[in-house]
Amino acid sequence: MTPQESESVIRGKAYRVKNYIEQQLPKKKANMMIRYVNGNFRAQGFQGTYFKKWKPTKKKKGRILIESGRLRAATRVIIGVGEVTLRNDMPYAQVHNEGFKGKMSVKAHQRNRYSKGKVGTGKFTKTGKERQKTVKFKSGEGSVRAHTRKVNIPRRQFIPTAKRPSKTLENSLLKMINKDIQEIIK
Repeated sequence: MTPQESESVIRGKAYRVKNYIEQQLPKKKANMMIRYVNGNFRAQGFQGTYFKKWKPTKKKKGRILIESGRLRAATRVIIGVGEVTLRNDMPYAQVHNEGFKGKMSVKAHQRNRYSKGKVGTGKFTKTGKERQKTVKFKSGEGSVRAHTRKVNIPRRQFIPTAKRPSKTLENSLLKMINKDIQEIIK
């Protein structure tokens, strides 16, 4: 191989590495980061340097932080030049990710009162009585005055932050990048 040929081969590989870093790598990183956050929700904990399971709630049974799935679905990736940023714009995302202990003000509002009552179904028994079913209906409202309350929401981190990064995510990203660049350089 002549020096000119080897120089063109090196330039071609350098161009492919540059193209990989600018075009392909941000998209691959974004996909891996989203999979990582979704994995934290599935595992019900945060994988940092070690796995930290989320503290369960006293009231709610079942999956922690998953009521409607909006918090999980609101995780977005912003792809910039040479950087990828994870973001969640839900108003309560930061509170869950970092935890909160302190006082919180509650605005004045109306609270509905509900009652139960029996309603005919339109079907009859053998003796001729109409079958009844119990239904819940709004029976009134009550006013709640503005007040403050003490809140203690434990940290249930699902997105890595600058203060609390994830070594697991960093290691998997580095492994993917090394593998892809080795494949390009071959």
